[in-house]
Amino acid sequence: MSSKTLFYGGRPGGTHGWGVCNRYLIDELSKLTSLTPLTETHSLWNSPALPGDLFTPLGNHEFSPVTPARGERNFAYTFFEAEPNRRSIESAKRFEVVFAGSTWCMDRMNAHGIRNGAVLVQGVDGQVFSPKPRTRTDGRFQIFSGGKFELRKGQDLVLRAFKILQDKYPDMVLVTAWYNHWPQLMSLVARAPGMRFELINGSWVEQMEHVYRLNGIDPSRVMTVPLASQAQMAEIYRESDVGLFPNRCEGGTNLVLMEYLACGRPAVVSAGTGHLDVVHEGNSFLLRQLRELNIGGPDNEVAARWIEPTVEEIIAQIEFAYHNRSVAEALGRQAAADMKLWTWERAARTILGHIG
Repeated sequence: MSSKTLFYGGRPGGTHGWGVCNRYLIDELSKLTSLTPLTETHSLWNSPALPGDLFTPLGNHEFSPVTPARGERNFAYTFFEAEPNRRSIESAKRFEVVFAGSTWCMDRMNAHGIRNGAVLVQGVDGQVFSPKPRTRTDGRFQIFSGGKFELRKGQDLVLRAFKILQDKYPDMVLVTAWYNHWPQLMSLVARAPGMRFELINGSWVEQMEHVYRLNGIDPSRVMTVPLASQAQMAEIYRESDVGLFPNRCEGGTNLVLMEYLACGRPAVVSAGTGHLDVVHEGNSFLLRQLRELNIGGPDNEVAARWIEPTVEEIIAQIEFAYHNRSVAEALGRQAAADMKLWTWERAARTILGHIG
């Protein structure tokens, strides 16, 4: 137990990525060292000279810390999908270590000359996300797709693939957990080839059912999940047959994917970016037919370097899982075993190992 206080500059929460990450890291670090969480209401939130070290999340690809406070030493944690730029490089110099949410993230940092990085993989709460027997008996084949609705997550690819699958297999249904706190990100999906999208005034379910119809999908073949708790999501994961994560980019390891795999269910996963820290041929159906997808910036520079799976390979992998249930179940068992290694305690000890 260290006698010096470690300040944690991030707000805990329960329904979005950073909030969940902050909550678990605060809990685990508190068990291992003297920790003071900082939020906007704390008297030291703006302190330029904290009486201890500071660990803070970074808010964007330009490495902007969420708190203006500074400690005796300063450590940061980042997930990003866009290319680091000049501001990122300068900001990184203000920290002893910039923890990257994936090996892919750290590789992008290294490519831009940021050398004080270390990989910090998120954890999975094994008390919430663990294998349990499926309880439903309707005989339908459920495909689960999760992650906030945006171009990066590849929901347009899910819908294009499911349009073909629903017409071919009457017993296939889609379960979507795509709730997005930031509507401005949703409209970017309309840029995807073959995707029709428009915002309407209505509930989340009404919005999504409108999108399904626009893209030729029968809403009665889709179960739309509104904002749900972790415990509720764990039950939804366990009731499904296969997950589908054709994500174009993950700066982290994709916490929804990790939690899904921890429940012992197999997944069809794009084999690129941050996913590669947690998936392999022994625990997932990998999408390997990936084309490079460079996102252009305002000055014709490359703003982001992503990848994109093909709809054809998505369909092929889903069909393989559909026709080979025992193979899928074996992958799910291995996935659950693998995810047990990635705990939040492990993440906290990684942080303290660098802080010293």
